[in-house]
Amino acid sequence: MNEKSVLIIGAGPVGLSLAVALINKGIKVEVYEEGATLNNEIRASTFHAKTLEMMDQWGVIDDVLANGNRVEKLQYWDRQQKKLVANFDYSILKDTTKFPFRLQCPQHIYTRTIAPRVEDSPLSTIHYGHKLVRFEEANHGIHAWFQTEKGLVKKEGIYLCAADGADSTVRKFLNLDFSGMTYEDRFLLIGTQVDMNKIYPGMGPVNYIFDPEEWVIILNLINLTRIVFQVPQGESNETALSDSSISRRMDRFLEGRVPWEPLSRSIYRVHQRVAETFRVGRALLLGDAAHINNPASGMGMNSGIHDAWDLATSIEQVLTGKGDEVLNQYSERRRSYALESIKTYTAKRFADLGAKDPEAQKKRNSELSNTAQNPQLAKQYLMRASMLDMEVQ
Repeated sequence: MNEKSVLIIGAGPVGLSLAVALINKGIKVEVYEEGATLNNEIRASTFHAKTLEMMDQWGVIDDVLANGNRVEKLQYWDRQQKKLVANFDYSILKDTTKFPFRLQCPQHIYTRTIAPRVEDSPLSTIHYGHKLVRFEEANHGIHAWFQTEKGLVKKEGIYLCAADGADSTVRKFLNLDFSGMTYEDRFLLIGTQVDMNKIYPGMGPVNYIFDPEEWVIILNLINLTRIVFQVPQGESNETALSDSSISRRMDRFLEGRVPWEPLSRSIYRVHQRVAETFRVGRALLLGDAAHINNPASGMGMNSGIHDAWDLATSIEQVLTGKGDEVLNQYSERRRSYALESIKTYTAKRFADLGAKDPEAQKKRNSELSNTAQNPQLAKQYLMRASMLDMEVQ
């Protein structure tokens, strides 16, 4: 469609999703990754039905499904009582979507699954070891300079799309406000292999365990169980990550009755922030560069991939004759969704995890139980949880 390529900064799940979306539309792409290889972090691992529908349109769904764990039940538990509060069955969505389930697949597996689609296309290339140092608009396009092991190199493109994460170089270069908040609690991720049914009989593959002192999230991947613990204010990262602290935390949770072995560990802060705009001229933001939220509902990476779908469509519309204001509409539409929908929903789910007031706990459990047992309400709940209730450009 254009002699110049779209320049994508960042080869994470959002950047590579945008690349796949654009090459499917016949648009040239150049992806620039600061690292020497794809990132190995496994923070995000949830793919909701709406996102799987997009992957189906891109033609990558079979490969992604082959590398993930299909989850057909979503459960909420009370840790103090070891009681199942609510059980949602995704099969209730079978008449609504081709993908009536939630897929658990670590983001580093997802990127390695779709990267070959980008590398093998004559329309695209991934450049590793390229650190963006500056960019500017010129000659109806954009020029960008990258530091490489061979020195400074200059690239030209039609647009520059920032998918370079929460610490986005592009956003900082544009001096955009990234206002919001940082939660006091942090997330401690422990990778292990463990049979939770000995402690919680009937426990499914995805579980949110309520507790006013230390909530827990359990996500079962194909060969790994991810256990996420709340780290309270006052406990340092060093302490939380130490062998002794992890052993105490796990033994307390498992009551010393189930064998386990730590295979991985990491900790990170939780933020709720949105950039003041997702567009400045020919520079466009998406994913964590544009918005971040607490990951309690697995919507962060998904909403970033939805940004990629929307932005690819918007760029195609501009290149095929629509006015430049289409990109302003992308910015307004996705920013509004991040502020009004994702932020509100994830904040509510996060607050539910550690509710301390007994009456609030009782109300939460009752509402969830009643919702799960009512087919109409249960479907509405899972439509929202699966992001199927949203419209994407």
